[in-house]
Amino acid sequence: MYVQMNWYRGKLFEVFATLGHGGGCASSQSEGITRSVTLGLRCGVPYDDYAKQLQGIRCPSPMPFPKERAILSCPDAIGKVIKEFGGKSAEELLAVLRGIFADSTKDAQGEDDADVAAAQAHIQELAEERERQGL
Repeated sequence: MYVQMNWYRGKLFEVFATLGHGGGCASSQSEGITRSVTLGLRCGVPYDDYAKQLQGIRCPSPMPFPKERAILSCPDAIGKVIKEFGGKSAEELLAVLRGIFADSTKDAQGEDDADVAAAQAHIQELAEERERQGL
């Protein structure tokens, strides 16, 4: 599952979720959940209310490994992502992404540092553009 979150004026504003395959009941339910979350966010419902409500919902096909990051269902995954990232500022999100890029260069043998530096520069450019636009 891919969860995309968008911020507007420093606050979480939209949430989208996409499963690795299109169609089906799970995809339509995830779309319905994220449309509802987005509507609530736009109306001022705090993001952490959604995280609390969605986390812990179970389905018959959970992803139990690793134990400390087990995903119990699609709503549980959405709730966990909202909890982890929903309250972060653009600067904090950039720091998280930079950390991921830094870790990937340590872990991957033969990874080209220039590619990582280019990706980090692109992330910085996007953040600066959002700031110029007042987002």
